[in-house]
Amino acid sequence: MEAKEIRELLLTFDTEDFISQNSISVLQVLLEQLEKYDLKALFFVTGHMAEKLQDYPETANLLEAHEIGYHSSGHSVHPTIFEFTDVESYEQAYRTSMIRETSHINPLTGAVENSGNGGILSLRKLFPTKQVVAFRAPGFCWSPPHTEALRDLGIKFDFSTHISSFPFYHKGLSFYPYPNTGEWQGKLSDYRLLSLSILRNGITITNSHPSLFVNQGEWDSIYWKGNPKHITPPIPKRNYEIKSLFKSYDLLLKRLKHFERIGLIETTPHLIASEKNLSIPSEEVERCYEHSVRWAKRLFEYKPMFLRHHFFSFFDIPSSNTMDRTGFKE
Repeated sequence: MEAKEIRELLLTFDTEDFISQNSISVLQVLLEQLEKYDLKALFFVTGHMAEKLQDYPETANLLEAHEIGYHSSGHSVHPTIFEFTDVESYEQAYRTSMIRETSHINPLTGAVENSGNGGILSLRKLFPTKQVVAFRAPGFCWSPPHTEALRDLGIKFDFSTHISSFPFYHKGLSFYPYPNTGEWQGKLSDYRLLSLSILRNGITITNSHPSLFVNQGEWDSIYWKGNPKHITPPIPKRNYEIKSLFKSYDLLLKRLKHFERIGLIETTPHLIASEKNLSIPSEEVERCYEHSVRWAKRLFEYKPMFLRHHFFSFFDIPSSNTMDRTGFKE
């Protein structure tokens, strides 16, 4: 009798809204739901959120039961990752990344403060027993010199790329696949999409933002036109909408626990270093670059100058003949 194939499911959450008070409340509820079904997840936490969580020990204690990943120091505060690494010198972009990801970033000015005492270091200080070794870039908008800096700060797994349907290894990092599902909205189509992904793929990665369970819009919309003069929270959803989302998510977790009990899936945040190396052709690097800067172009109307060159350098492919869509030859 053939052994049943067990598929892997990773529940991941981008925990980034340090502005709204209800972001702590929703995080608490989601953690309690996961605890109810004894399911583990991977939470990508920003430096700003780590600083805020210092005042909420109960929520931080619940997070201890899960894997903790890093989600950048300042998320959408300008200069963002794609801005401060979009310089001609790869080495300069690397050095700037090292500084900004180990410092507190002023949420209004974007200035580096408390250098050597913030960012990923704040996260490790909050969770001293956890190994913070996974990273996801805000908006999946990653930058190679920044990723290499994080590697040298102890990151071993990246969840930002859109290249492969399985984990692969490159330059000291294991790159996990792009999420198979979109934001959870509790619709029948959400259940169908997740079920199909579990059946078709050896590994399924979900991605949710706790803030979108309780807020009508993106918490970081105040940064889309530049750094704001004042920090203003987003408009919350109506109570019945929030309750409906939590109820549907509870039903989802109940179903996932059933799948786990019958041996169909293994719901785990345990990460394993990949030994698979990919030979990535230039057209695939181009596609990866275009996908990585979508968030920057769409929300911030940013026009990259040197990022494409950095991508080709990272994957060891000459880019002397490439030109980005803004007309700058690299």
